[in-house]
Parts: sequence; structure tokens; C-alpha cells
Amino acid sequence: MAQFGIKVTIIEPGAYATEFGSDQIPTVFEGNPVYHDFKAKFMEGIKGMERGNPAATPQALFKVVDSENPPLRFNLGSHNLTGLKTAYAERIATWEAWDEVSRSAQ
Repeated sequence: MAQFGIKVTIIEPGAYATEFGSDQIPTVFEGNPVYHDFKAKFMEGIKGMERGNPAATPQALFKVVDSENPPLRFNLGSHNLTGLKTAYAERIATWEAWDEVSRSAQ
């Protein structure tokens, strides 16, 4: 899109203090029973998270929108970057461990 002068930003929000994660959500969607254990663990984990204030979000978004050079990806929240660093460090370690095999396919 950049070649057309259109700037795109993918907003990747963290946990927010909304009704998602509240006790009423499990009654809203039942879903496939295969996922019940995962959903229960996820919902339990989110209860203990420090969650962001949705009212603080617009100001951050306006800064991105008004930026001359907005990022392609933008994380909202104070916990995302730590998790991303961990995830990418694990990915890089895996890619490095398999680099010889990968190069052999060239």
C-alpha cells in the first residue's frame, strides 16, 4: 500500500479491563467441547492479568494515526513487548538450530 501513499498499521492489543475475561463471558459462548479445557485455563489466566484502561486507548491510537511514519505493527499495552521478545528469541533459536538443514535446501 505504501507505493500508493497509504500507510497501514496493524493494531495488536493486549489485555484490557472490559467484560472480556469477566465471569459472564463463559455463558456468552459455549463453543466446541474440544476447547473447554483450553478456554477454562485461558479465562483463569486472564483474571490475574493487569489489564489496560480502554479509555486510555484513543490517545495512543491518535498518536499513531497522526504520525508521519507510523509503524506497520503497533502493540497496545504494557505486557506485549516482553512476550514478543521471548517468542521471537525462541523462534530465532529454533531457526539457528535448523540453519544447516535450511541452507541445504537452497
